[in-house]
Amino acid sequence: MPRQLTGRSILITGASSGIGAATAIACAASGMDLLLAARREDRLARVAAACEAAVTARRSPASQTDSSTVRPPRILTTACDIDREADVAALFRRADDEFERLDAVLANGGWGVYASIETVEESLARAMFETNVFGTLRCIRAAMSRFRAQGGGHLLITISALSEIALPRHGIYSATKAAQDAIAAALRAEAGAAGIDVSTIHPIGTRTEFFDLARERTSDPDAVAASEAGNKPHTPEKVARAIVRCLRRPRPEVWPSPLTRYVLAACTAFPRLGAWLLRRIERQRRAGADG
Repeated sequence: MPRQLTGRSILITGASSGIGAATAIACAASGMDLLLAARREDRLARVAAACEAAVTARRSPASQTDSSTVRPPRILTTACDIDREADVAALFRRADDEFERLDAVLANGGWGVYASIETVEESLARAMFETNVFGTLRCIRAAMSRFRAQGGGHLLITISALSEIALPRHGIYSATKAAQDAIAAALRAEAGAAGIDVSTIHPIGTRTEFFDLARERTSDPDAVAASEAGNKPHTPEKVARAIVRCLRRPRPEVWPSPLTRYVLAACTAFPRLGAWLLRRIERQRRAGADG
């Protein structure tokens, strides 16, 4: 049986844009209480307003759902930098204060850069691991302590299809995503008997400001051109819909693009095929950038 989301609570990090923002809006439309976290408070305020609009549309007379007797979802925001232990602790204390029970956590904060393995600055690589891996780990630990205390919960982690294969100039980013995936896999086994669901989300390139920020952090314009040539990203709303389906029916992995999953499975099973495919992608992207 699918879970009823109305009245359940979810905490979302990285909620100021992209997948986090789209998921917040979709969860609000599903009747969930929200605690939205990110570093940029002004962006969070805009996302909260969009969530309120989604709730209003859901409760409008034109809606087919009779929600007149259901209280409106609570939509809360908190500034948080997941690189800082104190910020994460304060964020989860806010959840303790505001919600009787924290039903779900989406660890979504993260960033990337275009850089080859040979030229990436060590400080940049370390900073990416700090946010993507250790920031996620801070959120995981805070969430798990609450889930264990209350006897259940649902942890979701936005990873990437690149957890399975490393594209050129995405090697360090892919390494952080592979680390997240390994952490989630171990945690899934460790937490299974406690009634806690652990789900990983594996989108392909998604049309968000991730690419804008990656460009800003990349000093080599040729690397940007070669990395983005031929990109056909899908929308964050598509990923958000997949996440909401997973909240209703938890599963270990969510692949918004199933074809990608099958291709990557073949590459894992046949490494020479994977190496050939990556070289082919690199040639095509170089040709596209030069053209």
